[in-house]
Amino acid sequence: MEFIKKDAKKLKRVGMSWRKPTGKKNKTKVGKKGHRPMPSEGFRGRKSQRHMIAGLIPVRVFTPSQVDGLSDKNIAIIASAVGAVKRKLIIEKCNSKGIKVKNNGSRADNAEKAGK
Repeated sequence: MEFIKKDAKKLKRVGMSWRKPTGKKNKTKVGKKGHRPMPSEGFRGRKSQRHMIAGLIPVRVFTPSQVDGLSDKNIAIIASAVGAVKRKLIIEKCNSKGIKVKNNGSRADNAEKAGK
């Protein structure tokens, strides 16, 4: 479920990110029918599935040697501080072990184009 501020789609000056409504007569805060829902415990996911990505436990990876400690129940997230050359090595190692990589995007492709 997407929780956004009241009138965020109507008014340009109102941002989309959720802020708890204030004020005595705010319809969202009061919980009036036909108005936006407020986040509550009922919208929370199952405890066993929380903080998972596609049913896999995310692990932040900085070096290719850290890939050895991962299993098929993990999904690798390459840290933003990792450069293109090391990123390419991590992706190759993950592919050979059959581990999914969440952010295997354009940085490794740019290294190939640059001739590294």
